[in-house]
Amino acid sequence: MSMPDTSNPSDREAGRWLSARRVRRVVGVTVVMTALWVLYTAERGASWQGLMAVEWKVQWVAVALGLVLLRDLGYMWRLRVLSMGTLTWPKTASSIVLWEFASAMTPSVVGGSAVASFILHRNGMRWGQSLATVMSTALLDELFFVLAVPAVALWVGWSGFLPETQGWWTGSVALIFGAGYLFMACLALFLSAALFWMPRTVRSGLMWLSSLDAMHRWSVQGRQFAEDLLLASRELRSMSWTRWGQAAAATGISWMARFGTLHALLMAFLSAELAWNWTAHWHIWARQLSLWTVMMISPTPGSSGLAEFALPAFLEGVLPLGMTLAMWTALVLLWRMLTGHLYLLVGAGVLPFWLRRTERL
Repeated sequence: MSMPDTSNPSDREAGRWLSARRVRRVVGVTVVMTALWVLYTAERGASWQGLMAVEWKVQWVAVALGLVLLRDLGYMWRLRVLSMGTLTWPKTASSIVLWEFASAMTPSVVGGSAVASFILHRNGMRWGQSLATVMSTALLDELFFVLAVPAVALWVGWSGFLPETQGWWTGSVALIFGAGYLFMACLALFLSAALFWMPRTVRSGLMWLSSLDAMHRWSVQGRQFAEDLLLASRELRSMSWTRWGQAAAATGISWMARFGTLHALLMAFLSAELAWNWTAHWHIWARQLSLWTVMMISPTPGSSGLAEFALPAFLEGVLPLGMTLAMWTALVLLWRMLTGHLYLLVGAGVLPFWLRRTERL
């Protein structure tokens, strides 16, 4: 698995994240983190026999798989719309698979978007168009989160987003969630200004910041980012409101399917208790929003380790008391497989063939 030698600094950075050596390292870290979770549950009394004895409804796991597919189809539709037909459906599919793979490969604080422009560019998009597409998806994702939080809060209140477990980290979760929401709102506002309202003013401001002595270490990256934003703004000027509406609809479908996956898996274990229990489902949705905010700051690839340990803590007090330790273990393993490990495994298989196929492009 080799990466091209390119003069574009963004391509070189993407090559570092997608190198064979890093793939092996990330797979190793992911396996270790999941193993630590399993050992932790074993220490608390879970056993292989107990795990095998857990009863769950296959049809709800099938629904969860369907929601994973719907999530990716939504992302494909959004990418197809934002690329304005530049990408064929097969190239759109490979872009989404590798984009999700990059998300599983990189720390959540970095995210797959850092590599996405390289993927789209190598799949045939102009560099400016690939930048515009990635920044558009970032803007739509942030807007979804900014709008979803107050919408869910109408049903559960602001306290419904926070785990009920009392511990040293309880206040930290509230702080991280509040700061994360404020950051995403500011990011959405910044991207809107940079891409649509005042692109040249934002570029000038970033250039000025990059020239400061305190920013000397990041001056090259800052100036490049300023130019990338202006280039992306020019690319987006021809986008019609119809296309933006389609992209927004695709974003909503993808995110609802993403969060719906956990609901379906919970129904596999607690279908009788959760059926028509809309109060519980609204609280589960709220906890996922706050959990996702906390996972963003994880230094591990794809939030490995943090996600496994945090999910039970965040859902405590929301679910019926019938969840045994073995059921929690099975739930976490299935959830992580469908939302993270699956993309890591599929992406690792697709990447070498994709690199060879696109090397000539």
